[in-house]
Amino acid sequence: MKRNLIIATVAAAALLTGGTAAAFATTSEDGDAPVKAPKVTAQQALDAVAPHGTVLSLDLDDDGAGSGPAWDVELLTKDGKTQDWTVDAQTAKAKQDTSDASDDSGRDDD
Repeated sequence: MKRNLIIATVAAAALLTGGTAAAFATTSEDGDAPVKAPKVTAQQALDAVAPHGTVLSLDLDDDGAGSGPAWDVELLTKDGKTQDWTVDAQTAKAKQDTSDASDDSGRDDD
């Protein structure tokens, strides 16, 4: 029940920010080059990582890595730890981000 509420909330937020995603798809932050519009919806990104835990946050991000936009997802695992995942916004391929250990010890939650 709680997972469905979180998914519904994140999906609603993604729908409300649809105009932002359209604007995001036209130019990069520095205005140099166009950014690829995401083919993968927020719901598809959620579905790609759902087996790994409960979604805490979902964010469409263009990290400038040259591969285009990606969905950044933060999950809460069954053992109470947080994990960061990246879902490619073109292919829906999910990959755990292990470069930044998410153990809540250095988090600054304002």
